[in-house]
Amino acid sequence: MKKRILLFTALLLIASCLLLFPTYGEVDKTSVVTRIVDGDTFDISTGERIRLADVDAPEYYESGYSEATSYLSNLINGKTVYLDVDDVYTYDYSGTGSRLVCVAYVEHNATHLLNVNKALLDGDYAVISNFENEFNPYLWSLYSLNPIAEPTPTPSPTATPKASPTPSPTPIPSLTPLPTASTVPILIPRLLYAGIATLIALAVIVFLYFYVKRNK
Repeated sequence: MKKRILLFTALLLIASCLLLFPTYGEVDKTSVVTRIVDGDTFDISTGERIRLADVDAPEYYESGYSEATSYLSNLINGKTVYLDVDDVYTYDYSGTGSRLVCVAYVEHNATHLLNVNKALLDGDYAVISNFENEFNPYLWSLYSLNPIAEPTPTPSPTATPKASPTPSPTPIPSLTPLPTASTVPILIPRLLYAGIATLIALAVIVFLYFYVKRNK
């Protein structure tokens, strides 16, 4: 009975720790946006059509269609996007459709990406429509580390770098003020969080073991 209590406590602690920390996805495809269809759909240079996962923007006959479409266009049209494709069905309509279901990211600055799906939700241009797929919109973070960002080169000791003004980030509507690279929190990979959670759980198990043993 005591072993069951300890095991249940450990599992509960691990689950709680994992849910507390943000996650970010993988980059399965990189391409340039060539056309905005509406507030949650766009085309890329490979000829594929992208349906943003778990968000629903107004249709052309609904109020807010123009605003959502314009916002998405200002955010990504003509830019490189990093796509995390759904690993469950890949395409919409449970795999029978023709549009890739993705979480899309666009560069925010030299080190961080902006979650386009989350930006639409935060700007009230779309609502959550949580379909059956690998994603959970309730755990999305607006910013995450760019997993393919180039490291900043270290200047040679003999070289004298030229001073140049730092360009200010391009403002995004309804997401102001935007954090800079120095203020955006750096996200630690989820595996590290899982390791931390496991260590915490093990520490609690050891404590409970000796506590129960001492109070027999």
